[in-house]
Amino acid sequence: MRIACVQVATVDGEINANRARALRLTEQALGDSPDLVVLPELVTTGYCTDDYSTVAEPNDGPTVRAFSALAASSGAGIAVGLVTLTAGGRPQNGSVFIGPGGVIGTYAKSHMCVNDDPRVDESTAFARGEALGLFDLAGIRIGVMICYDGQHGELPVALVARGADLLIWLNNRTSMPLWEAAAVATFNRVPVAAVNRVGQAGWQPAGAPPRFFTGVSAVVDHEGETLAAAQGGEETVVVGDVDIEAGRRRRNSHVLNTQQSRRPDLYAQA
Repeated sequence: MRIACVQVATVDGEINANRARALRLTEQALGDSPDLVVLPELVTTGYCTDDYSTVAEPNDGPTVRAFSALAASSGAGIAVGLVTLTAGGRPQNGSVFIGPGGVIGTYAKSHMCVNDDPRVDESTAFARGEALGLFDLAGIRIGVMICYDGQHGELPVALVARGADLLIWLNNRTSMPLWEAAAVATFNRVPVAAVNRVGQAGWQPAGAPPRFFTGVSAVVDHEGETLAAAQGGEETVVVGDVDIEAGRRRRNSHVLNTQQSRRPDLYAQA
């Protein structure tokens, strides 16, 4: 499976310009004939407001329509990070998963990152997701994690236990060390595509130094080996080919199989 991670220089709050930038880079990525294109968390908005309901988009909104057209014309799947809405109208930090035939499903970030500033205090800004993000694309089961989700070891374990052949990890953070994706991949014997934004934060608390997003988007295989990675903090497309069948064989092996050797009877005592 060929995966393209689209590393975008999101400008906080400039939704139309961010959408145009993300679409342009996705079109560039499609030139490499990927099966799946992954874009960062909150790619059209960044962390930009105290009320995210004002920048949320439905699944028939302009961003999803535009990416759906690209998916339909290319035959690729696309995962894009957006502010979405619950059925009750509350904003969520979400990812819309799109196939050639349209929207396959939506995942909302389930682990909320708590901060002092309301713009990035997800515990008050967003409604947390209440379901795992698992979607099927051309016979491949794909699990979704959004930023802070990936700091919780139980989540990738649960996704792989439910059949995930690949994990995609959408991020919007200043630092994303390459070893993190490699560790998730190694411990779960599953390939990981981790994408991050680049650029400078559009706002800062008074007196604080500027914050820069360093990217380091990457594709790693099921043994944690880097297949492709971004160099430097610039907009770019990272393309890697993962061997889905090799990962499946490894997870079905009896040798050092972390799924088979789990002890949920002990973990339940925590």
